[in-house]
Amino acid sequence: MKVLAIDSSSNTATVALVDKNGLIGEFSINHLRHSIILMPMIDELLKMAETKKEEITHIAVCKGPGSFTGLRIGAATAKGLAQALNVPIVGVSSLDGLAFNVREFRGIICPVVDALRGYVYTSLYRGGAELISLSDVTLKEARELPDIVNKYNDDVIYIGDGIIPYKDVLKSVSSKDVFFASPVNNISRASSIGMMAFEKIAKGELCTYIDFKPYYIRKPAPLENAN
Repeated sequence: MKVLAIDSSSNTATVALVDKNGLIGEFSINHLRHSIILMPMIDELLKMAETKKEEITHIAVCKGPGSFTGLRIGAATAKGLAQALNVPIVGVSSLDGLAFNVREFRGIICPVVDALRGYVYTSLYRGGAELISLSDVTLKEARELPDIVNKYNDDVIYIGDGIIPYKDVLKSVSSKDVFFASPVNNISRASSIGMMAFEKIAKGELCTYIDFKPYYIRKPAPLENAN
């Protein structure tokens, strides 16, 4: 089983090839022209990994939340490949993917994706031996997060592009300690999307290229800058 994973939900365009043993290869570029670079990245990844497209058994793609334009580009790419290769799509939350980046953290993991205008997309997880989801994906004001996290009285680590504009707000937590993911772990990683996909494959949580849709949470703002 080989999974091609795609995430273009943020400023980072990232693709990866994974199997159950782990990462085979991954490319990540912080670039806003996802529609231009995504397919060339996939082609080069498969070439470097000496893998034919026909060997791919599943397409894993970030379903959101995130940049509306970026999600549409990722979805269109995944749907086109799934149709051409006749393989299923596995949709994975961007927040699940970010939490997976720091899954060994023994405390509360709080992904924070900037939704602009003081709002963030977020959810809570407990890390350690396994990654456990504690809440659904929600849209919150960034200033609300410290009170939510304080209810757990645990160490907390924030991860995601939302920690850049809202770091000072997020620091005001009375938990044991507050950490922020390193720049290396703080970006979206297709490898995390791919590895999370194996859990969904085992549960039969698959889509066809016809059924798959991005998860926006809220409608795009009319004047949103295109990614």
